[in-house]
Amino acid sequence: MRFRPIVLSYRQKGLLAELVYLFVTGVLSPLAVGLQIFSQFSFTWSLVLLNIFQLPLIILFYRIFLPYTIGKGKYLLAVVLFPVYILLYELGSRLSSLLMIHFPFIPEVYRNNLLSAHPEDLSKGYFNQSLGYTCLVLLGATSLYVVKLLFKKQHNLSVVETEKLKLELNQLKIQIQPHFFFNTLNNIYSLSVQQSPGAPKMIEGLSSIMRYVIYECRHETVKLEQEVDFIRNYIYLENLRHTAMDLIDFSIQGEINNINIEPLLFMPLIENTFKHALGQHMQDKWVKMVLSVDENELIFQISNAKNLSAKMTADKYGGIGLVNVRKRLELLYPDNHELIIHDEPGIFTVTLVINIS
Repeated sequence: MRFRPIVLSYRQKGLLAELVYLFVTGVLSPLAVGLQIFSQFSFTWSLVLLNIFQLPLIILFYRIFLPYTIGKGKYLLAVVLFPVYILLYELGSRLSSLLMIHFPFIPEVYRNNLLSAHPEDLSKGYFNQSLGYTCLVLLGATSLYVVKLLFKKQHNLSVVETEKLKLELNQLKIQIQPHFFFNTLNNIYSLSVQQSPGAPKMIEGLSSIMRYVIYECRHETVKLEQEVDFIRNYIYLENLRHTAMDLIDFSIQGEINNINIEPLLFMPLIENTFKHALGQHMQDKWVKMVLSVDENELIFQISNAKNLSAKMTADKYGGIGLVNVRKRLELLYPDNHELIIHDEPGIFTVTLVINIS
């Protein structure tokens, strides 16, 4: 079983970064300092608790102060209000000390140390906390704010890129549909000119196929079973044009349930093969298609008899269809697909391998 990395949204990434920062600031840093300067472990946890009480003011700084000043481009206002925030932070620190003094589970010696700083009396000193340490904490909060902005910007760029890819894929999909209908209508016209009894059946089959193309292909993906049914219907229409009904062999290997793919992904390959194999004046015509599915890969291989007197190069085979397929594969399965073309004497084969693990 393959390991699948956890994908987090930009909000989840921001929240995770925030939790890590608060843990380091409120717990890990004071814990490390306390273990160095205190001989009693209870003093260390008291220092940790004191820092935890000050976290709401730090949260206020990067969630309110920074977004409504720096975040809105009001840099001068941020400079003017920063001393006000420092004063607010100092008042919060003094209030935290006063709360700690009245907690009976805090060691008495530690409470006396807090009391000796006179947190209730502003005349005993402007700053109860170290101004340098306060600025260092707020600098860390500013870094957190910048990181969250970067996550949001990355998300916005990803959304724009995704919408751009969807638009391009829709354009490629739309390009297939008129091309497909054009070829099918040409076949119906040919049968009508010949007054073939197969023309009404082909019109009926085309109607069924049109329902799939118009209604199902609006979705980004379809079930592989639906695409297989569509291919079989298209093979039926193609067979009506020929006297022999066994020219096209389509087989499936493996389970095709619970697999979704891009609609009409195989159609350009099928159309080109029908055009260059069954549409040629050859005595021995045949097309063989195999769809193979396992846990990791989806393989679609199509091969056909080739006129020995004609060299069917990749460029001649492809045209609009192969270019379309390549572009869609690059957008849908980047670095997870392989399109292989084999041009051998008497046989032409195209193999599409898609990693679905």
